Amino acid sequence: MKIYVLIIACMLCSTTAFAQYCSLQKGQKLYYEVLTGEKKIETYTSVVGVETKNDSTFITLGDFAPKMNEKMKDTLFYHKVAYANGNTLVYLQDEESMKNNMFSLMAAALNKNDMTAAKEKFEVNGQICLLLNEKQKKGDKIKANEMSIRIKPVTMTVSIKGEYEGTETISTPAGQFDCVKVTYSMKMKFFMFSDESQITEWYAKGVGLVKHEEKSRKLGQKMVKTLTKIAE
Repeated sequence: MKIYVLIIACMLCSTTAFAQYCSLQKGQKLYYEVLTGEKKIETYTSVVGVETKNDSTFITLGDFAPKMNEKMKDTLFYHKVAYANGNTLVYLQDEESMKNNMFSLMAAALNKNDMTAAKEKFEVNGQICLLLNEKQKKGDKIKANEMSIRIKPVTMTVSIKGEYEGTETISTPAGQFDCVKVTYSMKMKFFMFSDESQITEWYAKGVGLVKHEEKSRKLGQKMVKTLTKIAE
C-alpha cells in the first residue's frame, strides 16, 4: 500500500513541478477589473481553443473588449499561448493574431473593396513573446524580441526587453496566488513618434495572467489589470 501512495505522491509532485502558466480548460473565463486613471471597466479572457500536437499544447485566448462607442461592437481580440516540456510561451503579439485582430476591426469600418485594398497594404513580421518556466531566477534577462507592423508605406516597430523578478504571492478578489513575476519595457516607434511603457506582470500556474501594471513614459498614465473571478 505504501509503495502505491509513494508513486501517486511522486506523480502529483511531477505534475505540479511542470504545471503550465496558463489555463488548459476550454471555455474557462478569467474576469478582470481594468483601472486606467479614474476610469474602471470589467473585461474577461476566454480560453477559446486548446489543441495538442505531439508533446506541445497550443492555447487560443480571446480578450473581450467592451465597445468604446456606439459605432463599435464588443470585440474579442485573440492571442496565443504554447506549452511544452515545462515551458510556457506567452505570445503578447504574434503575426497571425495581429492580422486577424486588425482585419476584424477593419471589417467594421470598411466596405468589401476597401477591405481588400487594406489587406494588401498590411504586413506583420516577427513576434513579441514571453517565456515562463521554473528554471528562471531573479535577475535573469527576458529574451529581447521585436515585431514590425507595416501599413504601406508606413512601418511601426514594437520591441521588449526586461528581466524575471522571481516569485511572489499576491492577493486579488479572485483569491491568493503564487506567481512568477516579470518586468519589461515595451517600446513603440512610429514615424517621428516613439513611446515606452514600463510593465510588470504576475502569472500563476494553471491560471495565467493574474495582474498587469503598465505606465506610459510619455503619457504618464497608469493602467492596472487585476483578476477578480474565474468562471469554469
